[in-house]
Amino acid sequence: MSGIIAFMIKIGFGGMVDKAIGHMERRAELANDSDRLRAETAVEFARQAVQETQIMADYNKAKLSFPWFWILAAMFIVPLALWWAAVILDSVFGFAWNVANLPTPQMQLWAGDMIKWLFYVGSGVGAIKAFR
Repeated sequence: MSGIIAFMIKIGFGGMVDKAIGHMERRAELANDSDRLRAETAVEFARQAVQETQIMADYNKAKLSFPWFWILAAMFIVPLALWWAAVILDSVFGFAWNVANLPTPQMQLWAGDMIKWLFYVGSGVGAIKAFR
């Protein structure tokens, strides 16, 4: 449930989430004791999910505006991009480079995660700049 709430807030439906929490509160007021407790617990859970999402959004906004973050990220992403380009060029044009694969499955997983992260963050930053 918290994942759904976080997703709705991220895509701009924070008002709808607030209305849903208000509706849950009204239902809790009208319910008997055990249903009221269950509904109040769900309302508090939803509020905490909203608060956590807002805290993480503020954290990520601050992180992405800090230049040292991008320098540190570039230390990992640039070598990966060079390796990736070498693999593609060697595969497509048949150079005699014999580019080695990443040595461990963990490094392969990390490389895939970095590529996903790069496109995720790049898309997010581009969307934010488009709305400004």
